[in-house]
Amino acid sequence: MTKRYILQRVASPSWQRAFLFYLVLPLLALSGAAIGVALEQAREFQDERLRDDLELVGRAIRLPLSDALLSDDIARVQAHLDAVFEIGRVYGASVYDTNGELVAAAGVTERDLSESLLAEQVVLTGEQRDSYREVAGRDVFSQFIPVNDRAGRLIGFMQLNRRAEDFEQSFSQLERIAWVSWSIVALALVSILGLGYYRTRRQQQLEISTRLREHEKMAAIGQLSRGVAHELGAPLTVIAGRAKRLQERHTDAESQRQLSAIRGQVERLTKLVQQLLDFSRTPISQPQPVSLAALIQQAANAVQHEQTDRAPDLILDLPTPELRVHADGSRLELALVNLLRNALQAAAAQVRVDVKTTGSDRCVIVVSDDGPGLPQSSTTEQLVEPFTTTKPIGEGTGLGLAIVAHIIDAHAGRFTLQNRPEGGCEARVLLPCEITKES
Repeated sequence: MTKRYILQRVASPSWQRAFLFYLVLPLLALSGAAIGVALEQAREFQDERLRDDLELVGRAIRLPLSDALLSDDIARVQAHLDAVFEIGRVYGASVYDTNGELVAAAGVTERDLSESLLAEQVVLTGEQRDSYREVAGRDVFSQFIPVNDRAGRLIGFMQLNRRAEDFEQSFSQLERIAWVSWSIVALALVSILGLGYYRTRRQQQLEISTRLREHEKMAAIGQLSRGVAHELGAPLTVIAGRAKRLQERHTDAESQRQLSAIRGQVERLTKLVQQLLDFSRTPISQPQPVSLAALIQQAANAVQHEQTDRAPDLILDLPTPELRVHADGSRLELALVNLLRNALQAAAAQVRVDVKTTGSDRCVIVVSDDGPGLPQSSTTEQLVEPFTTTKPIGEGTGLGLAIVAHIIDAHAGRFTLQNRPEGGCEARVLLPCEITKES
């Protein structure tokens, strides 16, 4: 897999595009449609309110107009119409007899409605009618209101006109506010998503680039380690064998002391070669269900063989055998061996191993010691770097924790280090696990 392919595959935030196309855009479309429907409802409500305003005006003067018509008092009829005309936004008021002939008028009106189908319907049904019309070259909204005498007989009708644009003007400001607000919200949402998309993609590219560099570095270190280990392995075996034969041949105290020192250094270098080989090995083979308790016990047995009589106590709180992890048993045991070895080397009197389970099919192996703890400036990331150690020169290779982190990461786990409040260091290994019964 090439670096370019990995960058394209990992850094491409396809989930964000899916989020944009399948959630955000439909949400904006639905909200726009909802605003459109709401505005249409508001428009109808506004039109109805304006119609009601005209109807209230008509009802207010209908009875006085009826009395004035019955008494043939045209001057009083005209006075009532002039009063209506002075009310804001009424641009025409007129009264007609039942034949559609004009009796009195004020403002913009139609002179003759004898041929008007709408006027005829008002006369025939005695019910109010309204419509948009053109009167004197102007677009108006006309409301025709029947005028009855006190006995309820139709004696004429009046026409109240209002400019059609009044209905639009009263609604246009609300409509502009609604669409501008929607546009601002939509633009802000798309901008936020666009910025988040850019920043997330940039962050992912940086992360994958860092990860690739780390993998390349680890691969190079592994290759170098493997080469160094093979080159040192054979000479060290020869040196160890010859030192042993010389020690058998020269029995005086000084020779024994010098040759023992040589064999001790060879043994230390041999351990280093083994750690280099452990570090350079392929991550894991096919995982199998393995008892976690058995793995910890095997690792403890391996480490205890290396300890002296004055070594710290190793206390194990093992889980039930049914708790299993899917792992390459030998590699995971190697990680636990290195972890326990480090803890025993740092501890003053005691090392504890506890296993805790979480409610999400995961378990935590906690290895704690009562040693001096970690340097305050050190982090887990720094301490698991190859050839990084907090031990004095000549006492550590800096590969133990790197091997632990490498193996745990290959098992989809997580490895952390932290100081304990009561003193000492605590290492935590989080691994996927399950509880299974033996068949």
